[in-house]
Amino acid sequence: MITYQLQLHTELSLQLETELYTDIDIPVREALQEWLAPIFTDVAQDIDLRFYSKEWDDLRHQIQEVINDNRTSYTIYLPQENYMHLGVANSAGNHQVRFLGTEHSETMELRMPDRDTINPLNTGVFTARLPMSVNDTTRHFDVHLYMVNSAVAVIFDALECPDLAGVSGVTKDCAESFAVKDSVFSHASPRTFLMENLKLSFGSGMPERKSAKAAEYPLRCLATVCMPTPDKEPWHIDVVTTMADGEQTKTTLELKDPLRAGTLRIIHCRLGSKGEVIPITEDIGTSVELNWGEGGEHEIDL
Repeated sequence: MITYQLQLHTELSLQLETELYTDIDIPVREALQEWLAPIFTDVAQDIDLRFYSKEWDDLRHQIQEVINDNRTSYTIYLPQENYMHLGVANSAGNHQVRFLGTEHSETMELRMPDRDTINPLNTGVFTARLPMSVNDTTRHFDVHLYMVNSAVAVIFDALECPDLAGVSGVTKDCAESFAVKDSVFSHASPRTFLMENLKLSFGSGMPERKSAKAAEYPLRCLATVCMPTPDKEPWHIDVVTTMADGEQTKTTLELKDPLRAGTLRIIHCRLGSKGEVIPITEDIGTSVELNWGEGGEHEIDL
């Protein structure tokens, strides 16, 4: 017999408050908090707990439940044996993630769709792995689940780009799958995730600008929920800005510091007069294509 306690771990508010702390940041911080709160959650809507024979790697016991809680506990009766326990939370409601190879612990994985671009993931997916030895005594196990996916937010100061009509972007080089038992991401066929323009609210913050209209506010924010990037290779974000006259500029950002599981990466930039993206965050390289589709490429390493 074993007693089993499950708990999810994630942090979001502290990072937002640390990196977006000025008055002018308030609408962006509140928008990110609202948009990401259901992702970076400590509440498990659904759980899938599997116990595999360590010798034969076949499924011996399974628990699937909707719990809507940040922790739960079970008393489980298992035959005396060595087990590999794998747990997944918040995968059932995810529209993009496929849960495959569940007959054996060695093949169990979370896989992204095989498409040119993928919409932002709509849930944070959490996993755990724990070897268990069950004997004739009561054993107690604490199982902690940690987030698999990640998030990226690019914040633009458009004060120097008054003719900006729109901005769009994608985050590239993200993992295609995650092997649950080995906690390993695969980047053999990297995935690209669409970024969403966050709607900013001006009601609760910026006391000196309560009457400011959205058009007067200089900051814009693109964000996505995606998979982590490689540990030892750069990853990229493509941003396309559209000006009032219809001209477009494409900027590719190259980042060397990897995007890790369970983290939010906030990138600060400003827009030049032609819509080119100029990083404020350090150690980001750029490649700019003015009049995108008509040539005119310039590489800048900042």
